[in-house]
Amino acid sequence: MAWGDRRDGKRVKDIHGTQNILIDFKPNRCDSVVYMNSKIDMTNFVKFMDKKKKEIEGLTYYHGLVCVMGKTVYSRPYMNRFIANRTMYMHNTVELAQTIKVEFDDDSMEALMNIKIDPEDTLVDISRKTKEKVDTIRQKKLDGKGNANGAADVIGKLPKPLRVFVVGLLKWLDKHGWLPKSVTEDNLYYSTAILSNIGSFKVGAIYHNLTNFGTSSSLITFGEIKQEENGRYYMEMGATIDERIADGFYFCKALKLIEYIFDTPELMMKPAGEKVKYPENRK
Repeated sequence: MAWGDRRDGKRVKDIHGTQNILIDFKPNRCDSVVYMNSKIDMTNFVKFMDKKKKEIEGLTYYHGLVCVMGKTVYSRPYMNRFIANRTMYMHNTVELAQTIKVEFDDDSMEALMNIKIDPEDTLVDISRKTKEKVDTIRQKKLDGKGNANGAADVIGKLPKPLRVFVVGLLKWLDKHGWLPKSVTEDNLYYSTAILSNIGSFKVGAIYHNLTNFGTSSSLITFGEIKQEENGRYYMEMGATIDERIADGFYFCKALKLIEYIFDTPELMMKPAGEKVKYPENRK
């Protein structure tokens, strides 16, 4: 690990001075968010996924959403950056995070889950990884054995004065990248981006806040995929992004790339690390 790097990221050195100034003016992630919204044509995606569901056991639309986001990050790598202690870093890996219900019940507890997307992963691999991770977490919770979410459970049950002190210490360690792996592993705040599939609740996309804690620079929500009167399928997508990791032009091109991959779903069968270029002549 080179001087200035963290365990979870490498320091980005070749950035413009104006970016450093922006970081100094806005040292906190929560003060630096931009919001983006798009209504995406999902017709080709739906047709492709419905066909692949017959070939890949347990495949869901959500697995496709994760795959598209993973491919986008590899093709637009600035989306894998994060700011900590007024310094810009690049994540060592691409990890997409979410919360899951242990049981399908209003009172059921939630568990945190991070899916690592490797460069060679295709839709098949991402589907398998997601299913295996969900099954493992749910089984451990139901068996009462705990899992990587245990650290948060323990801290959350401490008496208030002690809890406030411990959380303050954790925030200080987080700022310097010194938190132990037991706290950062399967912690959705330590990821490339947090994904929320609220479309499963039959609602549209929303904007959700980021946190100053952790390294997640984006939070993406996916609304319900609905067929409209013209016979085509559409989905709302809402994104909250730390504006300090790149400029608006870069974000817009990332959004266009997401739309392009959804419209060209065959790309999901290619390795995530294989860069996708948005066609400049595309309308």
